[in-house]
Amino acid sequence: MWSWLLNPGMLLAGGLAATIPIIIHLLNKRRYRIVQWAAMDFLLEADKKNRRRVRLENLILLALRCLAMFLLGLLLARPLVPSSAQFVFGQKMPVERVVVVDDSLSQWVLRDGQPAIDGVKSGLKEWLAQLARSETTEDWLTLYVTSRPDQPILSYEPVTNNTLIPLQETVDRLSPTDFAADYRRTFHEILRYLQGQRAGVTRVAYVFSDLRQRDWLMGGDAEQMPNRLLQRMGEYVGQGFVIDTGSPADDNLAITELTALDPIVANRIVRFQASVSNFGTRPLRDVRVSLQIDDQPPIYELIPSLAAGAVETVTYRTLFRPSRWVGAGERSLDAQRDTAWRNYRLRVEIDRAALGDDQLSADQLSQDNVRWLALRVADGIPVLLVDGDPSPVPQRNETFFLKYLDVFGTGLRTTVIPPTELETVSLSNYEVIFVCNVDSVSRDRTQALQRWVEDGGALVLMPGNQVRAALFNETFYQGGQGLSPLELIAVTGDPTQSTWVNFEADPQPHPALQTIMATDATSLSRADVFTWWSSRLDPERLGRDVQVILRLTDSDRSPAMVERKLGRGRVFTFALPGDSDWTIWPTTPTFVPVILDMIDDALGRRGIDRQAALGEPLVETVDLTRFDRRVQLLDPREERTESIARPVEGSVVDSGDELQEVSFSDVARAGFYELTLHRTDGELETRLWAVNLPASESRLTRLTAAQRESDFWGDRFEVLASVSEAVKAAAGQSREFWWYVVVLLLFVLGTEQFLGWWFGRRR
Repeated sequence: MWSWLLNPGMLLAGGLAATIPIIIHLLNKRRYRIVQWAAMDFLLEADKKNRRRVRLENLILLALRCLAMFLLGLLLARPLVPSSAQFVFGQKMPVERVVVVDDSLSQWVLRDGQPAIDGVKSGLKEWLAQLARSETTEDWLTLYVTSRPDQPILSYEPVTNNTLIPLQETVDRLSPTDFAADYRRTFHEILRYLQGQRAGVTRVAYVFSDLRQRDWLMGGDAEQMPNRLLQRMGEYVGQGFVIDTGSPADDNLAITELTALDPIVANRIVRFQASVSNFGTRPLRDVRVSLQIDDQPPIYELIPSLAAGAVETVTYRTLFRPSRWVGAGERSLDAQRDTAWRNYRLRVEIDRAALGDDQLSADQLSQDNVRWLALRVADGIPVLLVDGDPSPVPQRNETFFLKYLDVFGTGLRTTVIPPTELETVSLSNYEVIFVCNVDSVSRDRTQALQRWVEDGGALVLMPGNQVRAALFNETFYQGGQGLSPLELIAVTGDPTQSTWVNFEADPQPHPALQTIMATDATSLSRADVFTWWSSRLDPERLGRDVQVILRLTDSDRSPAMVERKLGRGRVFTFALPGDSDWTIWPTTPTFVPVILDMIDDALGRRGIDRQAALGEPLVETVDLTRFDRRVQLLDPREERTESIARPVEGSVVDSGDELQEVSFSDVARAGFYELTLHRTDGELETRLWAVNLPASESRLTRLTAAQRESDFWGDRFEVLASVSEAVKAAAGQSREFWWYVVVLLLFVLGTEQFLGWWFGRRR
């Protein structure tokens, strides 16, 4: 019987209220006193004639008053008519239940000791069981989830005994995804669906939501806010409900960012920084965070204190060892790049066990306590050193000091060649090229160098005593249109080394000087320069694509180190050679940091930090000269799919196309994705991608009570506090017969008033 009522307690109250007229009657009888007087005999004789009629009239009035109290309680109980009894009231119109389930990540938050989504599923299955009471039905179900708004999970499915089990199995398969709830798209799709449906069907909408602010209070056009769209949906449904499935607790702790701070290169220290956010309202202490690389033991860092609403960072330092070590200058020129990559899986995670029982409640969503980073680590930075003035005296060799940057911890892999080999060497094998004390290169090679720089290479020109200014300018300056930003004029200074000048940095230091400025900003001023090339700069290019990094302290403040941006690459021109003939700088502690920082700044974050966006296709470039078109993908659930590389959209398709793209449909889970490419030599090559949760999903703040109780939802939608209330409401809201109760109540009250007047008049 209770399934026929939305508020069964009110029916009990009405039943108790029905006894009030009887109690009043009994109490009034106790107020009478028997008084004997002479005329009473005549009255008693008259009363004997009317007593039976009066008693019947009083009983009728009492019954009507009791019935009125009972009907009032029944009205407040909001009675329903199940589908099986609907024929009694002549209601044959079919009812479509349009259900929207929030299946976002936050549905993992516990409510009543279980994930919120489990309560939604159990409630929906119970409701379906109540509706499916026969083999025929007037109830139909359409089910949407916020992670896949384009198509409903169920579309106008009948709810009968025969369909109950498949429908419940579909509901059982619902599970929180890694996506944020997109109510805007979902309600747009439902509006499009409702606008195209036929008339003659009563529709009721149910939105199961945890009422997070980030989902409902989206930015942008006010008319496109989810609640406004919900109000528009009310124009197409008879009644609607917003069911609160969330937990009142909304504190949370999450890792919201993981990034590399240095070039991702083997044989050097690489720093990684993780951001930990406290989305709660109370401070936390001793938050321990681990970094694990592949299957290596984790590295732990501790955050002593994390204030409410604050973000703190932890930094890890690690060394990626090269896959093979070959001494400087001993590598073949063609063995620089092709095999110099390795994949690494980085995982940063909050140690919940270290939080303690008193702080676990501040972390309601444990799924966002981890973040992944997929690395394709370069086996080193290949550097080509072109030595234009070899010398039997090591310290006077043009590349002596540069060559020995190829040591443990720098990440550089150097190769030394004479100028003649620069004409034939494969430039694509190198990331950085130093041209030391060389003034001329063939025109074809100069053009090749320019294309190489534009594609992202870093070229360093270091002219010395073998350079002729006219040839250098013709080859590299070319009237301001060449590679060099400096036009050489003449060798200047004191060859006897009796006098000297020093370096002077710009007030806004270049990134190439960051280490020096952070450790000892005055150290460059102690590096003596005896001789240098005087030069000329085009003033119109300063501040645009040309920047002076270092100047000399001579009277002309001559440029000593100048940078030019060219395409995606850089050109650095020095007024000094790389040896110690003209200056003591290469022998000072400042030389190595400046050169390393210069390379880092020019190349950016070498190695590949490979991250894809959740919900977007995963796209990989395939070189068909080295790989087959077929590419396999292994997702975080260990499921494999295969796709074929195709020409890039918009490119001209011809037989010369070598670089094509392979695309896998929208990635739907956070974690690591492993691509397997088939090499033309029969070997396999794997490439990793990492997909992380959107940081916005970690903010669990709910709508305020005022927002939930206001006209935020419109006239047609009512907010219900739990799934159990929704089950009762869904059991037949469109077939409530309270209006019949109102009519009957008015009729009873009117009849009681009329009979009371008529009986009294007769008496």
